[in-house]
Amino acid sequence: MNIINPLTITDAALTSSTLAEDSTSAWASGTYALGDYCHLVATHRVYKCASAGSSTVSPELDPTRWVDTRPTNKWAPFDIYTSTAAATVTTMTYVVTPGYFNAIALYGLTGSQYTLTVKDEAGGTTIYTRTGYLFADPLGWYEYLFGAIKPTNKLVFTDIPPRPDAEITLTITAATGEAVGLGMFAIGDYVSLAGEGDWGGAVNGASAEPVTYSYIKTNSDGTTSIIRRHSATNLRVTVAMPRDEADAVLQAMQEVLDVPVAWVTTDVQGYVGLSTFGIGSGAMRYDSFGIANFEITVKGLV
Repeated sequence: MNIINPLTITDAALTSSTLAEDSTSAWASGTYALGDYCHLVATHRVYKCASAGSSTVSPELDPTRWVDTRPTNKWAPFDIYTSTAAATVTTMTYVVTPGYFNAIALYGLTGSQYTLTVKDEAGGTTIYTRTGYLFADPLGWYEYLFGAIKPTNKLVFTDIPPRPDAEITLTITAATGEAVGLGMFAIGDYVSLAGEGDWGGAVNGASAEPVTYSYIKTNSDGTTSIIRRHSATNLRVTVAMPRDEADAVLQAMQEVLDVPVAWVTTDVQGYVGLSTFGIGSGAMRYDSFGIANFEITVKGLV
């Protein structure tokens, strides 16, 4: 079991993007109607007018008039929710220089193809590149020939050579006019929650539990009303490790108890489903003289 604790992406770190800040108008001192939307570049947030009239105070400083609703489209992949996605059509590109990192997790992907390139410095030598389709592999020939294409909405990269000034370029593409999107762009340090011993890791029986926050009501006549909302994935994983690694792993867990991070059970191909972005908790069992077991539960964020 591993975590990617995302770095905070600053204005300086986001070198460039093909996306405009947002489709709403930038706030400026003036008169607004109830329900009007505007965005503020300084905070990268979108605000909704809750009190019509003259607005002369910046929205983040005037909560009685303005309600903070969401991140701007350009900055949506860098908040703590996969459901607030950057969205456009045909193609989107982000160039980021975040500082030291060795792993990347992408969630809430929409499109048909991706290209991820890492250079040792801005405009430097390419040290890592991955390309691929955003479709799941078919289960067999029948599905390959006749089944519907199933999209892949998350990818994890954990074998990136670390460089202090590395530059990341991520491009997501689709057919002309088709939707592309990115819900979460998590860049950070890949930390093992199995310790640094000669053995250890997730044991058999790890589970990924899809959950929905849709409103579902069954009426007295048996009919059901459904209002679709966001969904998430929870994880339950038991990690075995040498007992002398337990204290260090427990400390690493304590440091992220209230921090949303990317959780990656394994980087072995075929287990992408055992990855989510959320908040974790756990209990360390000191089972025997040489073995400890860490029972981890992760609540996925929408």
